[in-house]
Amino acid sequence: MIDGFENGTAQLGDQTIAYSIGGSGPALLLLHGFPQTRAMWRQVAPALAHHFTVVAADLRGYGDSAAPEGIENYSFRAMAADQTALMAHLGHDSFHLVGHDRGARTAHRLTLDAPEAVKSLTVMDIIPTHTLLNDLQQNVARAYYHWFFLAQPAPFPENLIASDPDTYYQTALTAWGQHRLTLLIPSLWTTTAMRGANRK
Repeated sequence: MIDGFENGTAQLGDQTIAYSIGGSGPALLLLHGFPQTRAMWRQVAPALAHHFTVVAADLRGYGDSAAPEGIENYSFRAMAADQTALMAHLGHDSFHLVGHDRGARTAHRLTLDAPEAVKSLTVMDIIPTHTLLNDLQQNVARAYYHWFFLAQPAPFPENLIASDPDTYYQTALTAWGQHRLTLLIPSLWTTTAMRGANRK
């Protein structure tokens, strides 16, 4: 998944969290955004590994980590606790922390809940939710439509997504049409296209 890194899973209470680890030096935890996995760091992590022991983890519900039932299991506090436990499991009671998007919100919560564990915090691609919602403009509402769509009562969003999950995922992955999927992960496009052809 990430060149030169080892992949592993850690059983942390009733959750299994997947991670990739590589490098040496002070510990650095990388947390991905929505709808990515730890693979989003594949071009960044090897460079960081020259200076840090880098851990790139899948948040719960993403990638190879456990996906527990129930929306209550996906609070930022629960996901932050997973990551604090993962780092302790790997022998790091304190570490540098970088988060993108959903991972940044998880990193923010982790820092509030376990400040003694965080040597430094870098958050990328987020603004406070309160600010965004209180100053909501049409262009922002269109770009962030999924916030409102996914907040609808179950199983409404699930049923609509399930009718064509490949299209929904690919659209989300490509920032709702701003990028071509082949620019991001060419092999994913090929695999998805082949899977679709096999269903016909």
